[in-house]
Amino acid sequence: MNSIRSLLAAGAALAALPVLAHAQAGHPNFTGAWEVTPYTGQLKPADGKPVPLTAKGKAEYDKHLAAAAKGDRKWDETSICLPEGLPRLMIIKEPFEILQRDKTVFFVAQNRLPWKAYFNEKLPDDPDPFYLGYHVAKWNGPALVIDSAGFRDSTVLDDKGLPHGEKLHLTQTLKLAPGGKTMTVSYRIEDPEFYSRPWTATASFARKPDSFQFPEEVCAEKLQSTAPKR
Repeated sequence: MNSIRSLLAAGAALAALPVLAHAQAGHPNFTGAWEVTPYTGQLKPADGKPVPLTAKGKAEYDKHLAAAAKGDRKWDETSICLPEGLPRLMIIKEPFEILQRDKTVFFVAQNRLPWKAYFNEKLPDDPDPFYLGYHVAKWNGPALVIDSAGFRDSTVLDDKGLPHGEKLHLTQTLKLAPGGKTMTVSYRIEDPEFYSRPWTATASFARKPDSFQFPEEVCAEKLQSTAPKR
């Protein structure tokens, strides 16, 4: 029994090494489950000004708002189980998990595909667009900065339907509060097709307890429950 316990302890220590390496290097540890608080479903510029939409961006956004007011959300492809895209996936009313390692930071959402950011890499020059894009990570003092591009234009930035195109460049800056129980993330949006200038929104997140268990969520079951009866 003692041998088994020793093996288990050794395995746990090995699994923790990448995280310990970050702590020893002086970087904060973002590993854990998080959920946006408060949930608003909407990105707003941190400077208090209106979202700087171009004429094309405003036309697309107005179309989304008008359709949603009539109960029509066909523009929202999550209704057919396609991914939310970013930053929307982080600010929906569902938790996600961060797994911080030496060379990579993994993000695992409750209901969607995981995505990851690599340290010491560069974004591809001409990528095939992905729902969740491509990501690279770096440290800026205690802040974790994630640079992202290569998104499909079929997703939106938030639950209200702010649009974007394939030229979207997203910069996320994650900062832990003292004590590590809360986190602030700033989102810098650059997309000249839909926004007349770069702009920044922020969101706050609360860390879940270590004992937190993600509930099982199967999107196809939602589709089945809302499908017309035959």
